[in-house]
Amino acid sequence: MGGMMKWEWAMWANEHAFVSGILLVMGGIVGAFDFSGKEFAYYSIAAGVFVTLLEYPRGTRINGKVVPRRFQDKISPIVDFLGPLGRNYFIRFVLYLLMSVPTVFCLPTIMSGVSLFFGSVMYFVAAIGNEEWKPESASALARQKTLTQQPPMNPPPRPPQAKGERAAAVTNGDKNNI
Repeated sequence: MGGMMKWEWAMWANEHAFVSGILLVMGGIVGAFDFSGKEFAYYSIAAGVFVTLLEYPRGTRINGKVVPRRFQDKISPIVDFLGPLGRNYFIRFVLYLLMSVPTVFCLPTIMSGVSLFFGSVMYFVAAIGNEEWKPESASALARQKTLTQQPPMNPPPRPPQAKGERAAAVTNGDKNNI
């Protein structure tokens, strides 16, 4: 068992809580239109924006690698400045657990609240495993994957033509299929 890798729950909790924050905003917007419990819908919008901003920067993994989100370097210093609220996953567990409770009182926000609850449980498991959020280092940013907008230089690979197809292309004068 000594050679087995440790499962990193914080990575999964980050992705799940990030999506939960977006769902909180969307459910809150829907709930603000003619549903009972509008105050809970407004709460969900504010909570969703907070959770999304807190979860936007990805933390550095145990092996030191990180694939940062676009413009993460602008928000990471803010999360780092929050101290224990930004770094400690047990605090995030308690915070998200408490934040998910008011969402069950408005129909459009129930699913996002349940999703945030599951994200808090994942953070609890990460906290038990002594994981914590670490900002990306300069060396990790240098190794990051880059997005490119340039077209590929080489054409896609094509299977080789059968001998019969090549001979037919030559006799028909079709230069494109030779």
